[in-house]
Amino acid sequence: MIAQLVPFAMAAILLAAMVIEVRKGRIPNWLTLLPFVVFAVMLLTTGDIWALMPQIYLGLAVFAAGLLLFAVAGIGAGAVKLMTGVALFVPVGEAFYTLLVFISALFASAIIIVQLRKFAGAEQSKWHVMANAVLPMSIPIGIAGLVSLFWL
Repeated sequence: MIAQLVPFAMAAILLAAMVIEVRKGRIPNWLTLLPFVVFAVMLLTTGDIWALMPQIYLGLAVFAAGLLLFAVAGIGAGAVKLMTGVALFVPVGEAFYTLLVFISALFASAIIIVQLRKFAGAEQSKWHVMANAVLPMSIPIGIAGLVSLFWL
């Protein structure tokens, strides 16, 4: 029963992260913690912990890659935590396709946000993404997570 509700809980978390980051420019720590809480609940209710070990290993690999991106490319710590939490719900067989969706969404959202900022951006805007020259990483992370949860 709980496992059937997990995709909807994760969808709500991802949508909230996207909206909050576009509006405020950061992803709150309490929001990045929620995927881990949902995964822990799922882990406790499935009964077979070993069946979910590949997702845990994938999450660790994504966390390591995220830390590297944090150190080198300037990706935010909230995005690293959100990306790691999303990776816990991606089946290992779909990880490559989810990565392709993430990269595609990253490029598409960058183009769209730059064009939107040119058209309607203003320094006095209350929306962080419009007032500053930033790319919210929660958008490609959220799109990749939603596609992985519902379509792959």
